[in-house]
Parts: sequence; C-alpha cells; structure tokens
Amino acid sequence: MRGSQTSGRSGVSDANRNGLLDLLRFAAAMTVAVYHFLYRGAQEGGYLEFSFAAAGVSVSLGYLGVNLFFMISGFVIIWSATGRDWYGFSVGRVARLYPAHVVAMTITFLAMLWCAQPPYSTDVFEWLANLTMLAPMFGSDFMDGAYWSIVIEIIFYGWVAIGLFTRVLPRHTDTAVAVWMLLVMVNNTMLGSRPVELLFLTEYGSYFALGVMTWRISSQGAGALRLLIAGVALIMTFHAAEVQRLDVVFRLGEASSAAVVALANAGIVAAFLSAAALGRHVRAGSWILVLGGLSYPFYLVHQNAGYILMSTVEPTIGKWGAFALALTLSLAVSWWIFARIEPVGRAIIRALFAPVGRFLPRTTTPYPTTTPYPAPAE
Repeated sequence: MRGSQTSGRSGVSDANRNGLLDLLRFAAAMTVAVYHFLYRGAQEGGYLEFSFAAAGVSVSLGYLGVNLFFMISGFVIIWSATGRDWYGFSVGRVARLYPAHVVAMTITFLAMLWCAQPPYSTDVFEWLANLTMLAPMFGSDFMDGAYWSIVIEIIFYGWVAIGLFTRVLPRHTDTAVAVWMLLVMVNNTMLGSRPVELLFLTEYGSYFALGVMTWRISSQGAGALRLLIAGVALIMTFHAAEVQRLDVVFRLGEASSAAVVALANAGIVAAFLSAAALGRHVRAGSWILVLGGLSYPFYLVHQNAGYILMSTVEPTIGKWGAFALALTLSLAVSWWIFARIEPVGRAIIRALFAPVGRFLPRTTTPYPTTTPYPAPAE
C-alpha cells in the first residue's frame, strides 16, 4: 500500500499527515452510506422496497456527512494549494478525482444496465455524459445521485485555481473569503438567485469557508479579520443546515426538528475543528492512510450499485444481511480502486499534462507559515 511512500508534495512523509482528517473523511463517507442504505433508499425514489424502520430514522441526518466533507475540503484544498502554481494545482486535482470517478461510474453503469428497471434506467449516452463529471450540462442525469457533491467540489477547485492564477491566493485569501461570505449572506437571506448559488456555491459556501479560515488561523495566526470571517461562516453553516432540513421536509414529508438539526450541525463542526486542531499530533499510520484513501471511491461507488445489490439479495439473506453485504462489497471495490486503479490513473494523467505545463507561465507565490504543519490529507 501507499503508507510507506511520500505524500507527493515536497517529499513530506505520510507519517506527518493529519491522521484525524483522514479518519474523519472516512467517517463522513460511512455516515452518508449508512444514511443511504438504511434510510434514503426506502424513503425516496423507490430505490429499495423494504424499510429499516426505527434504525433508518435514527440515521436520518446522515446527509450532514456531505457538509463535513465540504469543511474538510476547504481546509485541505487551501492547504494543498500552498506553494503551488495554478496549473500544478489543477492537474493534481484532475489526477486525484478522475481515475476513481471513471471506474466507479462505469461499475454503476454496468450494474444499472444489468438491472434495467426504473429508477435505474440508463444508456450509453448517459455514460458518455458522465465521463465529463458534469452530466447535467449535457442534458443527462448523474449516473449516481451522490455525484452532485463532486460538482460542488469541482467548482470550488476552479475558484482556487483562478485565485492562484491571478495571485489573489495566497496574498489576499482573507479578503477573498470575506467577499465570498458577504455574497453568501446576501444571496441566502435576500436575493435567492439560483445562478449565483451555483456559480459562487452560496448554499454550501459557509462550510468550505469555515474550513479555509480554520487553516488560515491554524497556520498564520488568529487575526481579528480571520476570526470575524470564521465566525460569520460558522453562523451561516446553521442557516445552510436549516435550509437543508426544509428541503428534506419538501422531498420526504418528514424531518428532524430545527433544534435537532442545529445540534447535529454543531456536532459535525466540533468534530472537524477538533480534528484540525489535534490531528497534527496523530501519526497517520498505514491503516489510517488506507481508510482516508478509501473514502472517495467508496463515496462514488456505494449508492446505486449498493441499492441494486441489496434489492437482489434481500429475499435470500434478509435486509440486514443485504445491508452488511452491500457495505462490505462497496468497501472491497473501493480498496481495489484505491490500491490498483488510482496510482496508475494519476501517473497517466500527470504524464499527459506534463508537456503542456512546460510552455505555461507557472510562477508561484510564497505562502509562509508561522507554525510547522504536516502534509495535507489530499
């Protein structure tokens, strides 16, 4: 496995990574998967024809695991952009996301072709559209509903790349995030513009921004402006969580109370802040690196393929056996993608883009830190 290798950034050992962020990322992925398998599959869209009753209701807030991903991403991506030019950052993101996406999406496509029943209907055009990772732009559905959040991530990466290209990052990071939070507040509380929401990620921007400012505070110090931005972002995460709760009421006709959702949101924020603060002291051993590495392919591959598997085997082994089998096989396939597919895919992508990079201006801007910090869990 990759536990004994370097992180790929400046030769920093994986032993110095933030182990708690890796563990938290895996926990977020598992939370979302359990939510899908035990609750959402039976509640929405007819994906599962059997219910887990009270057990499902107990994990009905599992969708907040995606918000946890966004906070981790804000922290890690601004961290991984440190000392990198826009092109190197962009290629690194493509190499990180695309190989796992293609394989996981194709596995889901084959499972849906095999099932060939609503709501799993698909065709080759949908597969081709999903190769872009931006299927709705081509009038097609996502191959798996979980992919929507990856598009949110891609838009965020795009803004970071633009910031690096214009040198707004890292020199004016605080100002840029402050303007972003102002736009988030205005759009979320007054304008309600869908184009603004999509382009500037105002629906989930507070989670990304809180992650970014947590990194800035931990590495550069807690200035008044940074604390103010972080405080505004924190407050807006509760607004975003309430909007999500109302959306769940609209789609499913039921949801937890506003107080319970607010408490759950406070819990994931506290978990993230604790991991960011304490993770530098947790050695990222090989098993932690594996769990962190499994998270992305697991998130991509588990949902629709898992629903199809559960529906197929439930009459034979029961619903809990079906749940356990879907979870186990999803993890096994994710390990295969992580260990066998991703290293080769990343090498191919980097080799393909390397010649172009030689002809592009790639000046980096120094990003000094006041405190030593380990390599990011990318």
